[in-house]
Amino acid sequence: MKEAVQEKQASAITLLNPLLSFSLSEKFKFAVKISLSIMLVYLIAFAQGWSNASTAAIAIMLIAVAGPVAESVIKGLRRVAGTIIGAVIGMLLIGFFPQDRELYLFFLSICVTAALYLTRAYRGDTTVFMLTAVTMMMVFKNGEVDDVFLYGVDRTFMTVFGIAVFTFVGIFLWPVKVKDGTVDLAEELLVTQAELYNKRDGEQEERKRLYETLQTQEATLKNSVVGTATDSENLSREQRNTIMQDIMQINRTLMMLSYHDEAAFAKQYGHYVRNFTQADREIARLFAALKNATTAKQEIDIPAEWQADYNEEAIRSLSHIDRADLTSTMLDVKKLHELLRALTFKFNAILSPYPTRFELSRTTTSAFNWWDIEDLKGTFLTFLVFWATVILWITVNPPGGFLIVTLATTLSVLTTFSPIKPSALIILFSFSFIFAAVMYILVLPNMHYEWELGLFIFLYAFIGFYFINPQIAIFFLLGITILNLNNPMYFNFQVFLITLLVFYLFLFILLLFYYLPFSTKPEVLFLTMKQRFFSFSAHLLGSMMHPDSFSYRMKAWYAQKHLMNTAKKMQLWAEKIDTAYFDTLDKKTLMAFTKECENFAYLLLMTYKLETASQKSTLLRHFKQNNRILRLEEITALYARGKDVKDIERKWREPQKIINVIEEQLTSFFSQMKAGEYSQKEIIHFYELIALRRNLWVSFFHCQNLLEQLDLKVLERSRF
Repeated sequence: MKEAVQEKQASAITLLNPLLSFSLSEKFKFAVKISLSIMLVYLIAFAQGWSNASTAAIAIMLIAVAGPVAESVIKGLRRVAGTIIGAVIGMLLIGFFPQDRELYLFFLSICVTAALYLTRAYRGDTTVFMLTAVTMMMVFKNGEVDDVFLYGVDRTFMTVFGIAVFTFVGIFLWPVKVKDGTVDLAEELLVTQAELYNKRDGEQEERKRLYETLQTQEATLKNSVVGTATDSENLSREQRNTIMQDIMQINRTLMMLSYHDEAAFAKQYGHYVRNFTQADREIARLFAALKNATTAKQEIDIPAEWQADYNEEAIRSLSHIDRADLTSTMLDVKKLHELLRALTFKFNAILSPYPTRFELSRTTTSAFNWWDIEDLKGTFLTFLVFWATVILWITVNPPGGFLIVTLATTLSVLTTFSPIKPSALIILFSFSFIFAAVMYILVLPNMHYEWELGLFIFLYAFIGFYFINPQIAIFFLLGITILNLNNPMYFNFQVFLITLLVFYLFLFILLLFYYLPFSTKPEVLFLTMKQRFFSFSAHLLGSMMHPDSFSYRMKAWYAQKHLMNTAKKMQLWAEKIDTAYFDTLDKKTLMAFTKECENFAYLLLMTYKLETASQKSTLLRHFKQNNRILRLEEITALYARGKDVKDIERKWREPQKIINVIEEQLTSFFSQMKAGEYSQKEIIHFYELIALRRNLWVSFFHCQNLLEQLDLKVLERSRF
């Protein structure tokens, strides 16, 4: 009997477990926060007799475009500051040009375009700059002169009110603590790094997978550190940046250590370097301790500095290429050992009960991606959208007035050089219109109480943000604004349809500028990115060959900032190409090509940084003077000009011949070298450069082999 009761209790608990363990998803919580915020701004505004409640609602929708993020008072204050700055600029322009509407609109377009360029370029919370631009335009009262400043103050107040409501809802309802994710992300990276170190001479495909994982995790860490402007928990932004720089250095060192195929002597490192086993053991121990540091909460023992003890007699039997491999490998092992020791010291400082202090890195990463070509072209399109809608507003004078300019200009940030197509947004808005029309006819006239209206607004917003991607949910939620919710409420279906016309007008303008004056077809953008990628590569390689050329230095300065970003954009648009139109194009090979290009970019940036720092090396300068170095710059420049692989000289497609030429040049150069002419440190550094250059060639040949398998000419034909 007792056993039967226990069985019944166990079965009841089993049935209740799903209910007891039920937890709301982050997507659900985010949708509830947004919906509740929009509902509150309408109900509070109506209760207080305030007009322009839709202004506060639009401000919340624009914030929600950034997606689910942690909210804080500081972030809310920053948005308020952006709004006030936009309002001040907008009203100053009105004050400067009270009767000169042309001059006012010209300077307004410049200020708005500049703010929206910052929205594109910034890697953090972009809503700050977006709200600045929106407020500049919102304070303009359709060209009227009566009570313009009161109108501007009212619009600014309602925007700030919307931000305040959303901020406080985010803080008090399911608050997301501003957690410092640097250490957690660093530990995830360390797990992958440890795996790559253990498999540094393993299968090439496995190493490629780990490279891609590392690069993705590194980008996530960088976005976490760079995109957060404030301190969080016990680490300052400078301390987080320092940890990030160490992690990135470890990534680069591991790439150099593992990229090449296994050397013939790789299993005999201990024969050429007497204390290699000690370094290998200590590196493995540090990786294992660091990846469990925060969970173990135990201080890690830091080993002493390691120096390679070379067996000079054994090394003499190696070829120059093998010597370069060995010395660069040992130099990388030493670097990795030093970096892990430095990172361990920082982790020990974090785990210590005392205030966290350690030496800060002088290298910083800008929170802005300055002068990106697509950002500049997109900003130019925003400028054109502004003036196209201004001309439409002046000539047609549609209902809603200047609102059409505000919405079209602001939302152009989402549709220009973006995978989001205005045609899809028009379909989404049409669905929203049908839904709003049904609500306007059948639901709203039958409401009599405030709670009914509040529930209606909440459910309307919840449907948009729960079932639709936050980035495009605003186009569904615009249906709320066309309902013309006011206190008191007047129903007029003609006004409803005219308001609807305003929204369709600005959406069709966005659709027009999606295709003109720049093509945004994925295949066109992919080919553009490919050409630019090889062009940037040629600039960096040319700068290394001509370090004294001002022209090359300027090109290289720009190229190093945008090469990796171009490789990532090439991946983005390659993924979006519809192979149904291009049946001879293999999508898998195409994506493999873009991934290998990303590896090549990573290695090229490492090579550029190391060789630029070695410009004063006498040994390197003499080698370049006495040898006609096979210049990768030439071949990348040919690909930048659109050449096919089959049109390239045969010598560029035979890796072994190129390696043999380099070996011959090294043998000849070192045979003429006088004893003691160069220091051992300079020779080791030179070998490191040679090995890195060799890895760069290997990566390039991988890119070229994949490119040879692709029929990219097919992408140049028209789909229509």
